[in-house]
Amino acid sequence: MTKATARWTGTKVRFAVHSESGHTADIDEGPPYGDDAAMRPTEMLLGTLGSCTGINVVLLLKKYKQPLRSLEVEVEGEREEEWPKAFTKIKITFRCAWDGKTDKEMVERAIDLACNRYCPIHATLSRGVKIEHHRKDT
Repeated sequence: MTKATARWTGTKVRFAVHSESGHTADIDEGPPYGDDAAMRPTEMLLGTLGSCTGINVVLLLKKYKQPLRSLEVEVEGEREEEWPKAFTKIKITFRCAWDGKTDKEMVERAIDLACNRYCPIHATLSRGVKIEHHRKDT
């Protein structure tokens, strides 16, 4: 099981998220709720999807010996108007730069596999997941 813990910093609505691998990321909201000191949770979700698919694209393109120079993964989400303002559509754009000739089929295969086979974030969002919640007082 993978684990992350979000701890309220005591400053408006800012949280520090700690991962079991020992890393930390800050999350906040804009005014009037927060201080706009960090990414929004929804932005972090999109960024996580872009990073996860991007990592897999890079690894697969290296395996396929494609001359990738740079990769930028833009993730845009459309949201409902009313609360909870859930995402209704997410679009991922892979912007690739190359140091030579590529095999177009291999590049498309890498992107398809990265999104539809290897990225757990993509799989979770596209398939859905059961979420349970409960409270523990300390």
